[in-house]
Amino acid sequence: MFLFFGALFVLVGCPRQIPPPDNALEDPSELRAAIEQRHAHIDDARFKEVTLEYFGDGERVRVRQLILVQKPASLRVQTRLPGSDEILNLLVSDGTTFAMHQRDTNDFYTGAPTRENINRLLPVDLSGADVVRVMLGGAPWDRFNSEPGTDTLAWDRRRGLYQLSRQTTSGGTLSLFVRHTDFAVIEVLEQDAEERALYHYTTDGWRDLGGLALPAFRRFVWPDRNLDFSLDVRETQLNISLQQRLFMLAPPAGSRIIEVNG
Repeated sequence: MFLFFGALFVLVGCPRQIPPPDNALEDPSELRAAIEQRHAHIDDARFKEVTLEYFGDGERVRVRQLILVQKPASLRVQTRLPGSDEILNLLVSDGTTFAMHQRDTNDFYTGAPTRENINRLLPVDLSGADVVRVMLGGAPWDRFNSEPGTDTLAWDRRRGLYQLSRQTTSGGTLSLFVRHTDFAVIEVLEQDAEERALYHYTTDGWRDLGGLALPAFRRFVWPDRNLDFSLDVRETQLNISLQQRLFMLAPPAGSRIIEVNG
C-alpha cells in the first residue's frame, strides 16, 4: 500500500517532462529562419468577423473589427459596434506611415507606424510590422530585436516548446515560445528581473487554413496597465491579392489633423 501511494505521489507531484525531439534545432538563427519560412508563401490575409474585447480601467468594451494585413508591414483595421455597419475608427499603415480617423470626433492622426501609435486603436504594444507578423503566426521581431541582449535558445520541457529569449533593458527577459512541428509562435512573455509578468501574448484555437495554421484566438495582457485585450477571429482568408490603396487614407473633409510622433 505504501508503495502504491508513493508512486501516486510521484505521478501527481512531478509535472510531465517532454524531451526535445531528436531533430530539435539548437542554433537560434536556424529557429529564426524557420519561423519566417513557415509563412513565406503568404502575401496577405483578411480576418473577418473579428470580435475585440477590451478589459481595462474597470470597464469592458466589445466591438467588431475587420483586419487586413499585407507583407511586409501593411495594416488596415476597421472598428464597428456590434450590430452596426457604421465604422467608428479606421487605422491604416502602408509600412512607412500611419493614419487613423476617429469618426465621433473627426480627428485624423498621422505619423509613423510605431508601437505607441498602433496602440491608439490596437493596444497590443507592437509596431505595425509586428502586428502583421503576429497575425500570420510569426514573431514580433521589431519588439524582440529592440532588446539589447543576445539570442538564447532552450527547450521548455514542461510545455514541449522552443524558448527563444533575450535579456531586456530592465534586466528581465523577453521570450518567444515556438512549436517544433511547424515553428509557429504560440506565446510571447516578458518578465522583469523577479520573473513577474510584464506583458503576455497567448493563442488558442489553432486551425489549419490550407498550408498554414493560425490561431482563432489571440490575447494580450499588460498586468501593470490593468489591460486585458483579445481578438477572436471567426474567418480568415489568405492570399486574396489586396490592393495597396486599402492601406492608405487621406484626411476626411473638415477633420482635425493631429501629427503624432510616438
